[in-house]
Amino acid sequence: MEFRQLEVFRTIAEELHFGRAAQRLFLAQPSVSQMLQKLESDVGVRLVHRSSRNVQLTPAGTVFLAEIDRIFAAADRAVALAQQAATGRGGALRIATNYPASRLLLLPLLENLRRSDPGITTMLREMGTPDQLRALLRGDLDIGLVYGPVDEPGLGSRYLLSVPIVATVRANHPLAAGGVLTFDDIPLYPYLTGFVAASPLVEDTILAAAAAQGVRLKASAGLTDLASYQLELETTDSIGFSSLPRGEQSQANGLHLLRLSPVEPMLEIHVAWNVNNDEPSVNSVIQQLGELAETIRVR
Repeated sequence: MEFRQLEVFRTIAEELHFGRAAQRLFLAQPSVSQMLQKLESDVGVRLVHRSSRNVQLTPAGTVFLAEIDRIFAAADRAVALAQQAATGRGGALRIATNYPASRLLLLPLLENLRRSDPGITTMLREMGTPDQLRALLRGDLDIGLVYGPVDEPGLGSRYLLSVPIVATVRANHPLAAGGVLTFDDIPLYPYLTGFVAASPLVEDTILAAAAAQGVRLKASAGLTDLASYQLELETTDSIGFSSLPRGEQSQANGLHLLRLSPVEPMLEIHVAWNVNNDEPSVNSVIQQLGELAETIRVR
């Protein structure tokens, strides 16, 4: 399979006409047909249905087109990054974030970078804290916005800010009439302290805060993902726990938000990096994140 064959297929998909595709590609029409046939032979399925009247993508061709669009996008990005590196205009900074940090810190950070370092390209991902720490250690990330504190050999970290943990329940839950949840109420209902791939710090913080109030909670069985977690809350009397920004998003989706009382457990957000990463832009972003965090007040 050759890149030129992919280009021919994409042009056919856009034009749905072999003659127009050939004109765009500056090729003879038989050459376009031969390249498509060779591509279909390599892939092992028919990608284009053609008759004397029309040209249409097959279902397999539609799926294949979506995937090769990603290949072309990656190739374009590779060219742009190579050109930036050659001219000294910066490179790609790989940043991952958890949900509250993405809402509180990422948007103002990107705005700062557009003004102060327009040559830097950012590659962004939302990931749980455990996955971020592993990626930083492997060298697959430059900066992580994680729950802390961070105690991993090979990683540096800096405290940025704290966010409250809140509870969420379905709109017609027996507790939904109020806006406050006491720790004594939690054992009266099923509760969800986490889901697989989420940071264990959310669960650990809830259990410790309850114990400090004389309430013994046990870790609940983690659900497989966030979608399962949300579905459980929407359809049962379970109580869920999350950061305040995540709770506000759940509230926008129809759940009811409860603040914890008499004390609110807090989650620390830290910026983390690999100590062997001496890229100047990493140090610059860490400094900017610290300055941004000082301007944010979470209530």
